[in-house]
Amino acid sequence: MPEASFWKKMQINDMLVIDTIRKYGRDTIYFKDKDSKFIWNNYMHANQFGAIKPDELIGKTDKDFFPPEFAERARQIELEIMRTGKPVLNIEEQLGEDDDVRYYSASKYPLYDMNNEIVGTWGISRDITEQKKLELELERSYHKMERLARVDDLSGLYNRRYFYETLEKYASLYERRTDGSTFALLVLDVDDMTHVNDLYGQQNGDQVLRSVAELCVSNVRKEDTCFRTGGDEFAIVLLDTDKITAVGIAKKLVELAASEPVIIEGKREKITISAGLVLFNNEDPDISDLLSKAERKLNKSKREGKNKVSF
Repeated sequence: MPEASFWKKMQINDMLVIDTIRKYGRDTIYFKDKDSKFIWNNYMHANQFGAIKPDELIGKTDKDFFPPEFAERARQIELEIMRTGKPVLNIEEQLGEDDDVRYYSASKYPLYDMNNEIVGTWGISRDITEQKKLELELERSYHKMERLARVDDLSGLYNRRYFYETLEKYASLYERRTDGSTFALLVLDVDDMTHVNDLYGQQNGDQVLRSVAELCVSNVRKEDTCFRTGGDEFAIVLLDTDKITAVGIAKKLVELAASEPVIIEGKREKITISAGLVLFNNEDPDISDLLSKAERKLNKSKREGKNKVSF
């Protein structure tokens, strides 16, 4: 075969390949000059912008189709590619919002001429919307399950397991502090809960527990954390507090519980709580000892007539 015919055939084959990619490629493919103006696009890329033919995009830039911040970010990436000659791979791009949001995985490369000089950039991106939405849904499900594993179903407060995790975390944190700051542990117990259950039934007893839980959450500071640690037992971790402040919060909860009757089967039932309060000491950071001291304070309140806080 004559050399001229060979190269002519090769050129035809190249054109067929390029034309096939342009028409049938499922990823978006584009080429840009140094000013980030489009000089070649495939049909998938053109269709993304609502154009019928790729040539409709020639001479335009991302600013003609995308929000300004997105277009500027793309431009800066392309300038860096042209400056360094290094591609940028697997960029995750997000377009649109809410139900119309689309996600793409994009890679951008330097575009060379016949003299091996960089004259622009080219890129390819793939629609990964379904994959990304699945990932986000799995992530939401994971966080939901993680939260459920930490939350008590009945009260909506954090559960016993997370209570111990929290104590360990804060004990480790405050043990290293040298500024004198500390946290307090307040343990609570609903007085005569067995009597309430026997008189009104378990379902109404659960209503009482939910009322106490709401009382706790509504009357502590935003930095404090409430837990249901047992049947009628609750705990609150009070961060960055001194004894006076912690005692004030504890007394307020005890007084409010006694002053706000719970409506059970149409009756106003007075519910009281007893409490024990201790402050964490970084010279004695043992969590078991801290819990034991708090329980002893609580038992003291029970012995001395209930409806009070011991500290």
